[in-house]
Amino acid sequence: MKKRFNKIRKGFTLIEMIVVIAIIGILATILVPSIMSYVRKARIGAAIADAKTIKSSVESSLIQRLTDVEPGAQYAFNKVLYLDQETKKNFRERETEIVGAFTNLSWYVYKTGGNAASGGSQIIDKVIAGALDDAFSEKWKTGKKVNPLGYNTKTRNCETYVKENNTNFGLVVVYNRTGAVRLLQLYRKGVLVTYINGEFIANDSADAHFVGTGTWDTIYKDSGKTSPEAYCKIQLSNKQINSEGNLGGWY
Repeated sequence: MKKRFNKIRKGFTLIEMIVVIAIIGILATILVPSIMSYVRKARIGAAIADAKTIKSSVESSLIQRLTDVEPGAQYAFNKVLYLDQETKKNFRERETEIVGAFTNLSWYVYKTGGNAASGGSQIIDKVIAGALDDAFSEKWKTGKKVNPLGYNTKTRNCETYVKENNTNFGLVVVYNRTGAVRLLQLYRKGVLVTYINGEFIANDSADAHFVGTGTWDTIYKDSGKTSPEAYCKIQLSNKQINSEGNLGGWY
């Protein structure tokens, strides 16, 4: 006859549980910041890649179109980029660069006007909108007829723009007569990426905002970087040159 032995089941003691919890806590303290840092870098890397794709698409399409010298394309260059801070001077007396600019407002006007929209600066807007459409499989929401350049403070920021205007992105592109991008700001998925002076600067803070009419050195300052001296003077006007050659409304 086989003898039966009662097995005594032994669980964790309180001390053992405390030790296990302490070990888990230590591991979490070590690993969580590393994981969060990795996730953040991945988000920023993806955002910069998106911005690079748009910049490349816009420049290649613009350079081709401007080389073809399509009639009416010159009307897209009606924005004023100030290169000095002599505000008391008339804009013609100040050092300026005449540029073109494309924003969500341009996107809205083009999209709601249909493919037939071809007057004035919309000739170039059509080119940039097409490049934007081709850049990603994601659908770009039209949103409202509001220029993101007006969202240029910590409280009136990129995320506020997206929420208030029912869109999924914010875009500002400033380009010169050769078709080269002078400034690009793209806000998507919580990250604002700015292309300026040959580099891409990412800002994922909750109060990241568009440069608006501020001097371009704020882009560097907001990201904790040192600005080149020249960028303390450069700013985009909130007006555009009208048919009479004067500054009229823009946003």
